[in-house]
Formats: sequence, structure tokens, C-alpha cells
Amino acid sequence: METKIVKLGINGEGIGYVQKKPVFIPGALPEEVVEFRIVNKQPRYLEGKLERVKKKSPYRIRPVCPHQGRCDGCPLMVLNESEQRKLKQENFVQTMQKYANISEKVMEPMIDNPNPFAYRNQCKLPVVMEKGKIVNAMYMQNSNFTVPIRTCYVQEVGLEKMRQAILDVLNAYHLSAYDHAKKKGIRYLVIRGLDDQYQCTLVTGEDYFPESLSEDLMKIKGLKSLYQSIQTTKNTPNIFGKKMIHLAGAKTIEFHLDDIVMRLSVQSFFQLNTKQAKTMYRLVKEMVPMNCDWILEGYSGIGGISLYLKDHAKEITGVEYIESAVRNANENAKRNHADHVHFVAGDAAEVMTRMLKKRTPDVIIVDPPRAGLDDAMMETLLRSKAKQIIYISCNPSTLAKNLAVLQDRYLVKRMVLLDMFSQTQHVESITLLIKKK
Repeated sequence: METKIVKLGINGEGIGYVQKKPVFIPGALPEEVVEFRIVNKQPRYLEGKLERVKKKSPYRIRPVCPHQGRCDGCPLMVLNESEQRKLKQENFVQTMQKYANISEKVMEPMIDNPNPFAYRNQCKLPVVMEKGKIVNAMYMQNSNFTVPIRTCYVQEVGLEKMRQAILDVLNAYHLSAYDHAKKKGIRYLVIRGLDDQYQCTLVTGEDYFPESLSEDLMKIKGLKSLYQSIQTTKNTPNIFGKKMIHLAGAKTIEFHLDDIVMRLSVQSFFQLNTKQAKTMYRLVKEMVPMNCDWILEGYSGIGGISLYLKDHAKEITGVEYIESAVRNANENAKRNHADHVHFVAGDAAEVMTRMLKKRTPDVIIVDPPRAGLDDAMMETLLRSKAKQIIYISCNPSTLAKNLAVLQDRYLVKRMVLLDMFSQTQHVESITLLIKKK
């Protein structure tokens, strides 16, 4: 079949129409005429597989990665960078207007990613066998099949060198990829690098490794922390298993956020783009007034934002569900002599609701996962009476739906967009809301 692509979907796919029904075609770009075949029919939409581009977009480019189009990691790598930002901004504006009726006037132009390639500080890659050796892979689009990869072009250069060095050592020991039947082998390789310090977790089956393996891995320059995570659950979205084994080196790695010194453990979350994370923190700091009595942060992770704001309030409290992250956060507060900054473990909505019954914060900051704020947290915010809410989001769809409700009591004052993940469809944003009088 043939169609003209009229816009870009939220997952980076091209959208055309067949008999007034939208058809989603990965790899197709706006302004292109394409031939495709239908691979999935639904009552309200179709999914297609791109067969041939009859008329190319003037912005289509040759991707630097040979795996693009098979791996689902970088769907926009076929589009030049300025057009990527333009289309992502347009999609964001349309989403905010459609679901939350927010004026484009409050939305600022997207802040460019200074490194459109080699920006990711972490990888969580499946391990597969190829010609008798273990290699890393990425999942193919909309499937459980994997594509072996040599190089990932959006990962930092140092991270890529570390990944290959670790694979070389593992292959020297003739280790194998994970076998579900035997519950043995290496399932994922998880590596994170900050300030040239790296931590690695081997996600495995019920394997025991000789001490010499840990010793040889720790000889790799820059590797500071080594863990093993046992994960034998067959169908699970969780990379890590419940059992974590510290094999060698430090339990955490240390890095700097401007003048803040931070440490984090392997399970703790931190933004994947270090340079843009610092830009984001500076923007949040710019939005928060000085001399606050109390700032309350939900989904506070290892405490980066709260500690970055330590000079803006007499007291700051962060709430985070992951206990290891809370331990990191409280240790980071002590390390930075921030005795007035504290972190609590628990469900953000439950803990914050209890706190808000006793007092009202000047500012509430939330940075939820892609699913956005649930009903309990929305109710918590609406009842909070906080003068300001700062909402950091990585998903425009859930952000817009949440803002549509929050606007009953809060005015959207400012929205800043960041191109945090170039070559992908993802957009990071910071929204400042002011309590209505």
C-alpha cells in the first residue's frame, strides 16, 4: 500500500492515513510518500512495515549506525538534528494544547543537546552468543528478538571502551550467555560511568564466578565497583534481580554536580545524560525563590535536586521509594554538610500526604517515572497549598494529562524543554506552576 506521511508519532514513527484511519510506520518521516504493508489491524488504527520510500524527506540522512532500523534504540537517527528538535518541539506543543489547553506562549524553545552522539552515561544491554563468544545486543523493534551490536553511537566513548574491555575479560573466561532452561549464564551487562569512574553489574543466572574473574575485571582502568545480580525470572521488565552480590571494589561511585559531591549505588537512578542533567538542575534552581522555609521533593532519587537547592531553604525534605537511593541521598547530604536536607523512604504520595497535614511547603518538586503522577499523588498536590510546583517530566502525554487536572488550582507559568536524548523521540521538560489566588 502507499501513503503520504503527515506527522511524527510519539514513538518516533511516521503517521499516514488509509481511508481516514491512521497508520503508524516506523522508519517513515513527515513529507515522505512510502510503500508499506499492514502488519497489525486494529479498529481505530493500523500498523505498517516500511517497504520503500518513493519520495524522500529533504531532511532524511544516512544514519551513522549500521543497526539503525533493526534496533529500536534510535528511531530518529535518519533525521537531521535540527529537524529532530523541531518535530519534537511541535509534538510537545500539540500534546500540551490537545490534552491540557496550554498556550504555546509559556513554552520556551528546546535547549540543544551539546553532544547529540556519545551522551549516555549508562548501558543496560542483553548478552547473546555470536560465533562462540558473548556480545551485547539490542532488541529489534516491537519484538523479543535481539540484534548483536559492535558499537552504540549514543553511549559515551569511555563507556563504550569499558563495555568492550569487560566483554574481552568475560570471553577470556569462556563464559556463556544466559540459558533459561539451565538458569545459568550472563543475561545483561549493566555499566554506568560518571567522572571517569565506572560501576559494572553482571546480571546472571545462578552462577558462581571464580575470584580471579573479579580480580581481572578490576584491573581494567577506571572500573571502581563490581556487582553480580541474580535474575532468573523468565518474563520480567526488571533488569536486576532481588539478590545483589558485591564482588569487588567500592560499593558506590563518586561524581560532581558542579560544587555538589554525590555518590550512588548500582540500583540508584541518575539521569542518563550528565551534561543535560546539570543544565536541568540549574534551571530548577533558577525557578526556586531564595529564602524558602521548606521545600518538599517527591521521587527524589539520590538527592541531586534537593542538594542542589540547599542554599535556597531552611529545610528540604526528599521522599523516595527505593531504600538504597535514600541511603545514598542521606549520605550525600552529610558529605555536603547539608544538615537541613533529609530524605525519607516510602511511597511518595503516602509520605507527602502525612507531611502536608502538618505544614505547607513553599515549593513542591516532582520528577516521576514515565507513567506520570498517579491519582493519589495528584490528590496530594491539589490539597497541598504549596505556592509553587515544579514538575520534571520525560513523557509529554502523561505530563499533559496531569497538568489538565492541576490547572484547576495552579497556573502554568513556564515550560522549558531539553533535548536530553538526541536520535530518539524522547523529550525532557520542566514545568513551573504557580498557585492561583
